[in-house]
Amino acid sequence: MSEERIGDTVEDELERAGESVNALLESARRRIWVHTRSRLLTALPGVELAAAMSRVARRTRHADLRLLIDDDLSLKSEHPRLTYTVTRLTTAIAVRCLAPAQDTPASLLLVVDRTAWLYLVQHKGRVGLQAERRDPAGNRTAAERFAVAWAAGFESPELRKLML
Repeated sequence: MSEERIGDTVEDELERAGESVNALLESARRRIWVHTRSRLLTALPGVELAAAMSRVARRTRHADLRLLIDDDLSLKSEHPRLTYTVTRLTTAIAVRCLAPAQDTPASLLLVVDRTAWLYLVQHKGRVGLQAERRDPAGNRTAAERFAVAWAAGFESPELRKLML
């Protein structure tokens, strides 16, 4: 994963990871796929996922925005801005839930457009990060991994699309 800096705390590593996530989200033009555990999304300071998804949804009607999360109730309580964006843009953003095994590390997989991807893992006081901006082959592999998890997920009962 990423190189470690001597003396860095987990908070420092998470802050740098949040900056990397934001940089990739800022570059998104059409596709943002996020698979994460809710607690890791909460631990990342300053991540602008809601703003990025909203910007891409407004930019093109062909946006492909997906959020695969482990705990939609936690998302509602800890990320009200993201929840508001998801419920406001119900036709643009798809949300599914996937219950991970309890002993798995907190991880975040981000797939942006056709060339960028990021994988972040936090486990036992360590943070690992790998991010690539121009890696179509890696992006394809990350997208395939995301698709497998997406297929195993189920529609979020808390954030489901309500047709009136």
